[in-house]
Amino acid sequence: MLNKAIYSFKTALNNIKSNVPLNFITATTIAITLIIFVSFLLVVLNLSIFQNRWVDKLQVIAYLKDNATPESIDKSTKEIALLEDVDSVKFVSKDDAMNILKASLKGQDGILEGLTENPLPSSLEIKLKKQFLTLEGVELFVKKIEKNKIIGDIEYGQKWLERFITFFEILKITGFTLGGFLFLFTLFIVSNTIKLMVFNRRDEIEIMKLVGATTRFIKMPFFLEGVIQGFAGALFALFFLFISVNFVFDRFIKSLHFFLGSGNWVFLDASLTFYILLLGSVLGLAGSYISLTSLDELKN
Repeated sequence: MLNKAIYSFKTALNNIKSNVPLNFITATTIAITLIIFVSFLLVVLNLSIFQNRWVDKLQVIAYLKDNATPESIDKSTKEIALLEDVDSVKFVSKDDAMNILKASLKGQDGILEGLTENPLPSSLEIKLKKQFLTLEGVELFVKKIEKNKIIGDIEYGQKWLERFITFFEILKITGFTLGGFLFLFTLFIVSNTIKLMVFNRRDEIEIMKLVGATTRFIKMPFFLEGVIQGFAGALFALFFLFISVNFVFDRFIKSLHFFLGSGNWVFLDASLTFYILLLGSVLGLAGSYISLTSLDELKN
């Protein structure tokens, strides 16, 4: 078994050396496919992290009516705080809201000079417990408090969140659909490359069959060749993306920190890197298998 494995591996390497252009095209095709697929995967991964981070910081802001009395505000605050999905409630007065606005403007205070009175409403900043921090959980909570007589309006970024989730779902569907077509195209390239290898060695294969070589023994080097092509393509794709993310697009990615919050752009971890290398190898193997099972001279 060991001798057969060594022979198959050496034969696969010799096939690659003797047909460098074809193998290069195949490995490059696999690399391009994986670059596109992994790029979509990285975008989806980072947007998912951003979504979870944003949801964790989500607050419901209930703007109070101007005629709300201190007694009614205190009563409503206590009632809301006792709800099972509420973690904390903070009252923000009109003056506090104006001070927060001035602090956020920093050097642009002139915008507020024409104001004769404070137009900002008082509000309740409500933080929900983590298990209720979902779009459905927040909407259910809003329905509980929207009938409160002192609450004039409720804001929690629902429209933005709905649009983001819709965009996120469309992006995932688009990415995986495009990935599927690319994988099919790659299988076509790999299988045709292996067919050309078999055609170039058809005389040698006939001789091997005449001296008693089994079909499995003849096929094994071609299977290994596909695996090597796929692994090499995946390795190049990961290397290209790592260099691109960390050096070429470094400034662009840093500019995204404003949108990603305090976290950084996340690259593939060790487990995902392993799976991408495995995916490339399986892709090459699948292309080899498809081509060899369709050839009459190598059918069992």
